[in-house]
Amino acid sequence: MLAKRILITVWLCLVAAVALPAQEGGHGGAGEQGAAHSADAQGHDESHDHHGPSLTMDMNASDIFKWQFDHSVTYPIALYETGEDGKAKIDGLFTIFNVQPWQWTCLGLMLLVFLPVVTSFKKGQVGWFTRVMRGFCLWVRDEMVYSVMGKEEGRKFAPFFMFMFFFIVFMNVIGLIPSAGHHFPLAIYTATGTPYVTGALAIITLLMMLGCGVKKNGLLGFFKGLVPHGLPLPLIPIMFLIEVVSLLVKPFALTIRLFANMLAGHLVIASAIGLIFLFARLQEGAATSYLTALPCFGMAVFIYIIEAFITLLQAYIFTFLSINFVYQSIHQDH
Repeated sequence: MLAKRILITVWLCLVAAVALPAQEGGHGGAGEQGAAHSADAQGHDESHDHHGPSLTMDMNASDIFKWQFDHSVTYPIALYETGEDGKAKIDGLFTIFNVQPWQWTCLGLMLLVFLPVVTSFKKGQVGWFTRVMRGFCLWVRDEMVYSVMGKEEGRKFAPFFMFMFFFIVFMNVIGLIPSAGHHFPLAIYTATGTPYVTGALAIITLLMMLGCGVKKNGLLGFFKGLVPHGLPLPLIPIMFLIEVVSLLVKPFALTIRLFANMLAGHLVIASAIGLIFLFARLQEGAATSYLTALPCFGMAVFIYIIEAFITLLQAYIFTFLSINFVYQSIHQDH
């Protein structure tokens, strides 16, 4: 019950904070609507500005949702060049994007959480939080890695997949924290909501598949093992091509699955919140706009609760599929 109260309180504060500008825009009544409509023609480009329109009544319908969706767009924040038009020209190898600081934050949090777990084996003292995290680690090892690879072979892979699982979990969970603004550092981003991050994780899985498969079976044996045994000779080139494509599709599927699921949840929540401001603008800030805010807010909270479950589920799916893909590359039995 306490967790539900905290969740509802946070969302109420968030909606109240962003709803104030809408009411300020409505105080002018019909006399200021002409200025608001004239601003609509210019509001389209302003929605992408880092400052953005200050009042809901100064925005058209498309700008309201674009302003809500800005939190999901990646952009450079350091070590980048700007073109003649003043826009970011992303061509630097060391350009830092808005999602990267939150990845570093995840790594720091993982150190704070799991260092006590490591030292607990030496000290022999286990607190309740350390006991819970040790249980999670044992669950990943026994129910995910060992259940697929077996104890003997899975022992050397357990640390890698354990890190992958918790790294994704921490990135997903951080993205659930409501932001205080729309741009870095006030905006908290879900790093797994961009294909660049999920694609990098999937490429690591692909390299593990190729590296471990070649190490176990040899270079020639690995690619020979892609084709099922006993095929007629004319079918071998076709099946080889199909299996190579299938090998490359697996990390692509990992990329899209995690990225799309995490991004979709945030977009649905942002759309529900955006409907509150859209109805407020359509009704010109009338008191009845509060009635339309209730179902929209309820939908946002409902999707937020579902997304809290999805954060763990998608980390599990990504890691478990990676374990299976690596194991299948090592043992190419058809």
